[in-house]
Amino acid sequence: MDTTIDKETISLRRIIVGYLHHWKLFLFFFILSTTLAIAYLVLYPTTYEIMARIQLQEDKELGSGSLGLGEAAGLMKSFGLGSGNGSSIMMDDELAKLLSNDLLTRMVTDLGLHVSYKRPYSYNYEMYENVPVLLTPDSLTNEHLSSRITFRINIDKQGKVRVDAKSDNKKEELFFDSLPADIDFEGNKFTLSYKNVDMRPYSQDVVVSPATWIAEDLAEELIIEEYSKSSNVIEFTYRDYETQRGMDMLNLLMNLYNKQESGAKKKEGLESITFLDSRIEGVISDLNKIESMIEQYKTKHKMTDIEFDVPFYAEQMKDLRSKIIEVEAQSRILVFMDEYIKDPRNKYNLVPSLLNSSEGGDKGNPIALYNEALLEREKILQTSKNDNPLIGKVNKQVDQLRASVFLSIENAKKSSSLTLLDLRSKEKAILDKMESVPSVEKEYVDFKRQQEIYQAVYLILLQKREEIALSINNQRDRARIIDAAFVKQRPVAPRKLFAVLGILAFTLILPVGVLFIKEQFIALKSEFNKR
Repeated sequence: MDTTIDKETISLRRIIVGYLHHWKLFLFFFILSTTLAIAYLVLYPTTYEIMARIQLQEDKELGSGSLGLGEAAGLMKSFGLGSGNGSSIMMDDELAKLLSNDLLTRMVTDLGLHVSYKRPYSYNYEMYENVPVLLTPDSLTNEHLSSRITFRINIDKQGKVRVDAKSDNKKEELFFDSLPADIDFEGNKFTLSYKNVDMRPYSQDVVVSPATWIAEDLAEELIIEEYSKSSNVIEFTYRDYETQRGMDMLNLLMNLYNKQESGAKKKEGLESITFLDSRIEGVISDLNKIESMIEQYKTKHKMTDIEFDVPFYAEQMKDLRSKIIEVEAQSRILVFMDEYIKDPRNKYNLVPSLLNSSEGGDKGNPIALYNEALLEREKILQTSKNDNPLIGKVNKQVDQLRASVFLSIENAKKSSSLTLLDLRSKEKAILDKMESVPSVEKEYVDFKRQQEIYQAVYLILLQKREEIALSINNQRDRARIIDAAFVKQRPVAPRKLFAVLGILAFTLILPVGVLFIKEQFIALKSEFNKR
């Protein structure tokens, strides 16, 4: 066994000595790898990590208040028509919106990131702030540009400008006596100008890309994730050698997200107010008519106050009338909701939350599910193209839920009618016992009850309108900025450790590989010659 170990030791020593005879080759690769590592450390731009954090806030204002229906509101919940406005944050949905191509495209366009200024005598370095000349596309070009265009700008000592424009389909040389100048290339319009002061002579390569392409790349480069599973905090991370560009990107992205969410909530609120205004006008008209009829009736029959004339009747009927008024008001609200949802113009509009229980809505009822499906459809439309097959699937789901809402409202109307018939039968039984009450007073009671029903409906609708109006005017940002964009202290590139590892790998592995291949080649050649 000792003999075997000695042979292995001698064999290993022979290999090491054999490699040491080629020390010049190792030295060559060491010098070459060191040169490449130094070039990497010097030429690679110093890159930093930029971070920002926001906290998503639940929206409990719009449509969350009780409409003050008392027992009727609880009854509506039992019909499956209670509001499901309990707000909870779906983090996956919010992350998808933050990385949506539409939102990122607006950020790219506002910052001009789709216009890339290449630093002279550098490899693929895109400048941001220190740009002597500006190339600005007009709004139509930003919207309709469908291919990448490269401009080589040359300014001589006299200030004359030559622009070589190139796209996939066309090349063109353009000449201008001075700047600013308007450029028209393939129907796309640009303005070329100095940023601050003119610089002569100067050369610059500028690449203009479709903003959606840049947004697509940024969606892969940006890291947007939950801070933790138990919080509503979202963390943004981006790496860039132009730190100001990275900070501007994250700050603008957060602001655009807040504006987008605020606009969506405001639109929903205004649609609800329009619906409520139309109903309030109708109720006011009906209320004016019944009040006029009461006034005429009292004048005709020389009546004073029915409660003083028949105190015993008023005491007995008090509770019963209160319940009838609540159910009547509920029935009219049901009619409003039925008319609204059956209107083809409101097919893909949220059903206004007119009926709530004070305990909070049930998210499992048909209207809540229908509204959630509409919101999901709106998110998909914002983040997807029109030909996405998922849109058709969501539309089919919405149509099915819409049918269930029709059925739910119809069942609620039937149930409300049965309740009302029962209450009126009890009322009739009491009135039949009061044969001494003149018929004129009975008619007056009916008029008065109709007036109170209209007043209750009017107050309900008016209260809801005021709640929505206040929520629109007092909206808070969806995302509260915890940390505005900031640059971390230590750079993330170039990495000295990578350079050292590269030198070691290049110096040790490549020479050994070269020598091994050389030995194998000599052995094969020798064997071939023997044959």
